[in-house]
Amino acid sequence: MEKQVLRKGQVVRGYLRTGTQILVQRGKLHLQYTPHYMGELLLPQTRVLLEGEFELIEEAGWVSLAGDGVEIHIIDTSSVRRWAWKIQALLAGF
Repeated sequence: MEKQVLRKGQVVRGYLRTGTQILVQRGKLHLQYTPHYMGELLLPQTRVLLEGEFELIEEAGWVSLAGDGVEIHIIDTSSVRRWAWKIQALLAGF
């Protein structure tokens, strides 16, 4: 789990894996996904998350996070899933 505090006007851009969770502990977070094309239109995908809300990243990709003194936790569950799959594969042989 990674804790981030975004100051006023600060924007953080990063690549998040499928299954990553973003939890807003305090403040308001502006989350912007990479825009996708629909025909000839470029559609931006944005979300606003308030205190206590979370977002589950359903498709790996680049995101922009902006806030005004917001405190967030980024939880990357991919390593936990890989560990669970390894255990499941080991137990399948018994």
